[in-house]
Amino acid sequence: KDWFEKQNKIYSKRRNLMYALAEKLNCTYDSNSVGLFVWAKLPETVHSSEAFIDKMLLEKHLFVTPGTIFGSNGKGYIRFSLCVTEEKIQQAIDRF
Repeated sequence: KDWFEKQNKIYSKRRNLMYALAEKLNCTYDSNSVGLFVWAKLPETVHSSEAFIDKMLLEKHLFVTPGTIFGSNGKGYIRFSLCVTEEKIQQAIDRF
């Protein structure tokens, strides 16, 4: 039980940091979602998740998964993994 509680705290901190990153990108998200990923809806002005992530990769050296690789329901979304350290997430936030 202690191990699970510890893991939940770790992922909760990471999730909150990912929310901060999503907000920096003007993306919205469902704060009630669960799991090891944060799905973020792209701003209405963005018409291609692939172009959006390409720009982040080239300009900020940050790779984010486009939702479209998971099927048509992923269109207009990007997905962040919570399987990276808090330090790495903070570095990504600091790049913006």
